[in-house]
Amino acid sequence: MFIYRMMASNFFINHSLTAMSLSYRTIGMRVTNTLIEKTAGSIFTGGVSVEDLCRDMDVLQKRNIGSISMMVVEGLTNAEEKTLDYFYTMSMDTVKKMSEGRPEAHFAMKLTAFVSLEIMEKISGAQKTFVHDIMAIDYSNQDSNSVLTRE
Repeated sequence: MFIYRMMASNFFINHSLTAMSLSYRTIGMRVTNTLIEKTAGSIFTGGVSVEDLCRDMDVLQKRNIGSISMMVVEGLTNAEEKTLDYFYTMSMDTVKKMSEGRPEAHFAMKLTAFVSLEIMEKISGAQKTFVHDIMAIDYSNQDSNSVLTRE
């Protein structure tokens, strides 16, 4: 319950990246990642490796519960071809391993792993221009109960 409340806290949301960076510099990347993995990471993810993922999928399958594997990577600046090739290889390896010996497997990946941060910022700017300038929608004046209509 503590971790769920912490994750909903604006203070935590606004300062978690800074705290993680400070922790990396003071106690090291390995210790910081272990702490994250043993707390919130274990609640919100299936693990850090494909083996962790497959182990969780096996447990869920025995309980007759389906699962979807997801890989999220984004925010890369100037992604090099070598890095993108690594993501591609890792994705294909994950799909192969998670589907072995199973009647079905589901895999979702945010394609932003293959899009640079600069391009995502341009797309975001274009979306804001479309919503605010072209559609003339101003969310700050919207009643929280109102619904946008086609008109």
